[in-house]
Formats: sequence, C-alpha cells, structure tokens
Amino acid sequence: MVILIKKEMNMNNNTTTMYTPNMDNLDKVPSCDIFGFLMASAGVTNNTSEEDVVEKLYELKRMSTTYASYISTILSNIIGYGDIDDYMEHLTNTPNEFITSDGELVPVADLSWI
Repeated sequence: MVILIKKEMNMNNNTTTMYTPNMDNLDKVPSCDIFGFLMASAGVTNNTSEEDVVEKLYELKRMSTTYASYISTILSNIIGYGDIDDYMEHLTNTPNEFITSDGELVPVADLSWI
C-alpha cells in the first residue's frame, strides 16, 4: 500500500503529490519501494556508484530506528545475494524521484540535508 502526501510548492501555488511509504504498515511495503524512497530522498540517483549506495544505506541505518530493520534486509539482499541491480533499477537520473514496484514514477521530499 502506498500513501501519497501533498506538498505545496512555494513559487507558483501548484501542488504536487509526494510519495511516502505507508508508515502504519511498512511490513507490506515492497523493499524496493523503501529503498527507492530512502535513496531518492537522500539525493541518490541511478548514476551513483554501488559502493556509495551501500555506504548511504549503512549511514541511514545508523540514523533511523523506523527503517533500520528494513535497511538490514535490503543490505542482506544486496551483499548476500548480489541483488543491487534489482534495487538500482528503481532509481532514476533525477534526485528526489524513483520508480515504484508498480512502475509509477513518483517524487519524494528532499531529505538530503539530514
């Protein structure tokens, strides 16, 4: 299940729908959507090196109690099974957007300052 939130854009009063995972039911959110959300909101794109992606996952895992167990699963899939391409295909060339498991291109809030 996906929850989309609306965020008001400052300059022209347009609204855009920003993706965020369903925090009430994270166990039902595909791990690729959690990966895409976390990486895209950190400004990571599909041009980021695999090493930098893994480093960012470890950094986010240390910072988050909410996502730590999900990041551990993602890291296990990447390191233990070599599944990084399965995750990276959800990122785009543009920071702050990713492709969901349903194939939808979605924007995310820029949290790279955290």
